[in-house]
Amino acid sequence: MKQIISQILMVLLLSPALLSAAEMSGAEGMVIKADRMDHDVASDLLTASGKVEMTWQGMTMTADQATLDRQNRMLVATGNVIMVKAGDTLSGDRLIMDTETGRSEMENGHIFMSQGNFRADGAQIARLGDDQYALHQGEFTTCDAEVPSWKFGATDFDVTVEEYATGSNVVFYVKNVPVFYFPYLILPVKRERQSGFLFPSFGSSTKRGTFIEIPFYWAISPSQEATFNLDIQTKRGVGLGTDYRYLRSRTSTGSAGGYIIYDNNEDKVRGQLVQYHREQLPDNLSLITSINLTSDETYLRDYADKNGDYNRQYYDSRVVATKSWDHWLTAAQAIYTQDFASGSNATTLQRLPELLVYGVRQPLPYLPLQLDLDLIATNYYRKNGMQGQRAVLTPQLISNQALFGGRLNARLSAGAQLRAYNVEEAPAATEDQALVAVPELNAELASSFTSTFDGDLLGFKRMRHELAPSVAYRYVVDRDQQQYPLFDQNDRFLHQNLVYLSLASHLGGKLEDDNGGAHYRHLQTLRLKQGYSFSGDRPDLLTLAVDDQRPWSNLTLESETWLHRSFRLLADAGYNHYDQRFTSTALGGDYNDGRGNSIGASYRWADQQVEYLEGRVTTTLLRPVYLSYIQRYSFDRKDFLEQELDIEYRHQCWSVFASYQERLGNRSFTINFNLAGLFNSGGSRTRSLGR
Repeated sequence: MKQIISQILMVLLLSPALLSAAEMSGAEGMVIKADRMDHDVASDLLTASGKVEMTWQGMTMTADQATLDRQNRMLVATGNVIMVKAGDTLSGDRLIMDTETGRSEMENGHIFMSQGNFRADGAQIARLGDDQYALHQGEFTTCDAEVPSWKFGATDFDVTVEEYATGSNVVFYVKNVPVFYFPYLILPVKRERQSGFLFPSFGSSTKRGTFIEIPFYWAISPSQEATFNLDIQTKRGVGLGTDYRYLRSRTSTGSAGGYIIYDNNEDKVRGQLVQYHREQLPDNLSLITSINLTSDETYLRDYADKNGDYNRQYYDSRVVATKSWDHWLTAAQAIYTQDFASGSNATTLQRLPELLVYGVRQPLPYLPLQLDLDLIATNYYRKNGMQGQRAVLTPQLISNQALFGGRLNARLSAGAQLRAYNVEEAPAATEDQALVAVPELNAELASSFTSTFDGDLLGFKRMRHELAPSVAYRYVVDRDQQQYPLFDQNDRFLHQNLVYLSLASHLGGKLEDDNGGAHYRHLQTLRLKQGYSFSGDRPDLLTLAVDDQRPWSNLTLESETWLHRSFRLLADAGYNHYDQRFTSTALGGDYNDGRGNSIGASYRWADQQVEYLEGRVTTTLLRPVYLSYIQRYSFDRKDFLEQELDIEYRHQCWSVFASYQERLGNRSFTINFNLAGLFNSGGSRTRSLGR
């Protein structure tokens, strides 16, 4: 009995000591946990060992052993030291830290920053502040592998998170193989968008020779960024490009950029200026400015990168202000056109300014009619040739009626084109001032017949078919207009007396979802159209030539077929009854799975105009390799108009992009590298900045 009582007393006496050994306060806000702790009262020294864990100021540190000098606030930790704060980790063999300032030094240390996957090692790592480190005999990378795909090593590195890492005697390694040496190097170290040099692009082309592009990305602010590009070419010279982008608000955004080079081949300065801004103002007022200017008509042919830019026929620059009401819309714009095909812009008509007024159809009181009113007033300017003002007013009265209980819809409109001129330097036999009115009449009858039926075609449970026949008539008064000025096609309102017959077929069906719901999907549309001219002129929409000898127009067929929600086929054709042959054909198909894989092809042929084949494919099926290819082949030239192959290999911490481009008169090859977390910004890089 005495033995039991003595054991109970011993437990009660030792319990406080055991509890203090398990958890103790080391300093203000610091909690220490360990398997064992000792406290030297005289020196106020705490010693912890075995699964040591300390938490303070949002930090957690674990180690095999730790000693805390509470008077001097110095901490020494050894053995598997790991310090974590906000997801970032500093680990190593031995840590010495000032717990008040946070300054510390780690032997054989390792840094990991979760955002950006930044990793650094050093024989000694000094933590100088929350986001400042100094590494001796260090290296860093953003790769996960034990032997990283790439890394930078240096005698000394100074790293400031959200700013830069500067190093001396820097070596760039691929795997563990040294590739480049830099006596001194500055690299961006940021979790978000980062200013700094992007990895250079290298390449060669027929027109430019061997070239290197050295881009610099500037993250100006959360809503502004810019890219500057130094472009060194062995055949052309040295060029400089810039692309600035901004977002002031949800209703105000824009960009500006350009490129300039002294072209050694042409012995002159060449370049491009582009700008775009969109501003949505109160009271339904908006403003858009778009500037596209080049130094000469062949600049895009020599320097453009983007598909569709190198063979442009013209460029428009414009300023447009728009104001809308419930039933009216007005716009004022100024348009400057660069005509690359004319050889000189002196004869190109410029619209400076132009006023547009559109009246949305409004019902007239007490009458089953609607009024539609459009007005376009233009001041035409050019250096050489006729110039002046023209106003075009097109009022229309419209009546829409549903007949026979809605089975037949009728539309009748009557109006006129009213044109007024005041011109200078008019050609002979052309009136300087004139007013002309050309009445017109339009009528259309349309109906629709729908049937539904159950079925099991392509997974459809219920099908819907619609036939929509229509007949349209157009009459424009015969009026001689040769004595009036001619600025564009709107100045010749052709006499017409023709009828068009059209038949459209629409097929669709209802599909059931996996969760039991249902949705409608369109399958096919077919449309046949045939016109007959009783008198007057019938313009050919393909060539814009006027055909007044044959009353029957070409029979046209248009079709769109969805074999699958991702697979579409298109076909258009024109057939001439008189020559008994097709005059135009367009065939195409495309597939897009919505996951980065697409393929498409199209063939276009127009009698004595053009014949070419286009193909394109993009795939992610070979990941981490991404492929994209496009080609256009001209049968009349018997040569490729354009080919472009893009290949990108994406690794966890780096990627390489290669592009081969072949056009008439030029072949080029470009390669670009990207190191994740360092040389990526989202900034664009191009010599053709047009929009």
